[in-house]
Amino acid sequence: MEWLSEHSKAITAVTSILTLFVWFFYAQILYRNFARTRRPRIIINRGHGNDLTSLCLISNMSSEPIFLEHIIVTLHTSRGSLTQDMIDCEGDRHPDGKASPGSAGTDSGEGGERLESSQGPMPCGSFSHVGTFETILQRLCRTHDLTLEHDRPTDDIVFHFLDIRVVAIYGSEDHPIGAERRFRLHMTDDKACTLAPVSVDTKRYASRLQRWRVRQWVRRLDG
Repeated sequence: MEWLSEHSKAITAVTSILTLFVWFFYAQILYRNFARTRRPRIIINRGHGNDLTSLCLISNMSSEPIFLEHIIVTLHTSRGSLTQDMIDCEGDRHPDGKASPGSAGTDSGEGGERLESSQGPMPCGSFSHVGTFETILQRLCRTHDLTLEHDRPTDDIVFHFLDIRVVAIYGSEDHPIGAERRFRLHMTDDKACTLAPVSVDTKRYASRLQRWRVRQWVRRLDG
């Protein structure tokens, strides 16, 4: 007790410092939990298979709704890259070229093609899609005057990767966020095409620098 009495000031100072470190540790935990729940989370994945007939799925796993603005698809080939906004997907059509009854969309007037827009709000935990990867590839090549036969180019051009990029507005924020995932295209000898994601997870663009890159995506698309 005499030793404690002599060193009471030092013990009090050490105790105060340790208490400060404990409170700082808990404050970090609380902040990380809050930041994780506020962080936007968009997942791009394939569904129902691992070939071109699988669906291109866009899921909103954020804690708040998002507004889907653009779904930018880029095909990397041996002769360069082809890019198109796929926010408007092709609706179902009858063999005679007419749209299916009850399908919502806008008739383009070319062969009965009907476009259904995926643009709009997505609640948390919901998902959307822009059709199959086969439909995406066919629309992209048709826009850029590239002829396909059995989902393969008719000339010596080679398909390498297919990039899917999503541009959205998260909650009440003013600047757009982005998500990107790359899929590898592999043509087999039996005229089939497999589709494999290059990364395990979807890359997120939510920081200030990354959101500037997302705005560059949109500017290049509009230009």
